Amino acid sequence: MINLTQKMTLQSKWKRIYLISRFFLYLLFLLAGLLVAYQILFPEISLDYSFATTNSLKNTLFLMRTSASQNPPKNGSLKKNELLSFNANPLGNFKDAKLSFVLDKNSPVPTQMNVKIRKAYSAFFFPTGAPLGFPSGSLLSANGIYYIISDGKARQFVSGSALDQLGFSRSSFVRISADDLKLNPKGDDILSANSYPEDTLIVVGNQYYQFKNGALIPFVSDKAFLSSYDPTQAIPKNEDFLKDKTISENFVGFADGTLASSDQSVFILSGGQSFPIADSTTFLAMGFDWKDVLPLTPGEINAYQRQKQFTVNQPHPNGTIFYDQKENKYFMIEAGFKRTLENQAVIKARLKVSPVLVDNQSLGQNATCQLIKETLTFHTFTCKLNLDAINVFAGNDYQFDTNFVGETKLVSANVVFYTQFSQANTLTSLSLIKNRLQNNYVKN
Repeated sequence: MINLTQKMTLQSKWKRIYLISRFFLYLLFLLAGLLVAYQILFPEISLDYSFATTNSLKNTLFLMRTSASQNPPKNGSLKKNELLSFNANPLGNFKDAKLSFVLDKNSPVPTQMNVKIRKAYSAFFFPTGAPLGFPSGSLLSANGIYYIISDGKARQFVSGSALDQLGFSRSSFVRISADDLKLNPKGDDILSANSYPEDTLIVVGNQYYQFKNGALIPFVSDKAFLSSYDPTQAIPKNEDFLKDKTISENFVGFADGTLASSDQSVFILSGGQSFPIADSTTFLAMGFDWKDVLPLTPGEINAYQRQKQFTVNQPHPNGTIFYDQKENKYFMIEAGFKRTLENQAVIKARLKVSPVLVDNQSLGQNATCQLIKETLTFHTFTCKLNLDAINVFAGNDYQFDTNFVGETKLVSANVVFYTQFSQANTLTSLSLIKNRLQNNYVKN
């Protein structure tokens, strides 16, 4: 290669200019590299919502709703003193957040706009429902009286002979107090052995069944049965028992909220559906424990209808159990409510995996601010929230409640979350980068 500059000598003036220019060029590249590294390690996450396109996939703020309708405000219009709520689910450890609203140019400007933000898991914000009792199929004994929970109701075996003829063993009944039993409403007494009560559990060999509507519904596997019940709760029978019985084409699956793995994917099972968890970051952000993941066979997982990926933007499904260590309280998610588990017998019957840890105080603790007009803009109102008071709580969901004192018409909303510069956040970001690289490029 011919080097035409090999013997070229710069004059002292130009040499000095060259060296200075090279220094500043290197400095520029160094600063640009540091800026990129800072943005990677301490990101600012911006989330948006357009009130003109409420169903757009570009909206990254979720569950936009008014206190009156629980739906997004039509065309962004809010009535006087109407509360506007929405949720944001960024991943990270954030110091501050900046909320901005753009008002329609014809919108009256409210005299006061108050903002409140809380942090927990999305499902933990659900309203508290009635306490849960024992699951259907449970065999219970209180004060020497025997019961089975059938269709959620406590049915008493009035006749001891009926109990024996149906094959129930008295040692299989879990002893509880009469007060414990009050959590399940009383059902009809069982007077004879003409038929098995609804939800009776039966095992033939290694195959478990649940009696329902005159038929035996098989569990998809013995692991599925054990995710809900202890083995002693099932009546053992021999093969001859099945000769005159109707076997359902349906199946009983795993307990709702079960974590399962198959073909290098991890799923949440609930309501006959399987939800593949997006990645390990999502798994940990939702408070799950790897030791609770059950490996499933292809037959077990294929019995479920596969759904779209489960992300941090979705609430925990039915069957998830939350536990508040400070108050020693358990809650189970069911049909849009978090229902309490109020005694140890019910907790033992329901709790088969590690609960997701929460803090009930997170529902009452909040950060607040007032929206004010942003300088050099006509219709943008912002406020900045310090998140220190709520970051002590577990959860990945930030719920915003905004009260516009007067009538208002909104165009868009935006929230920016700011990551604090700290050693802990540096290590956390590096750990996330390592996990993503391993998930994307490392084969097990």
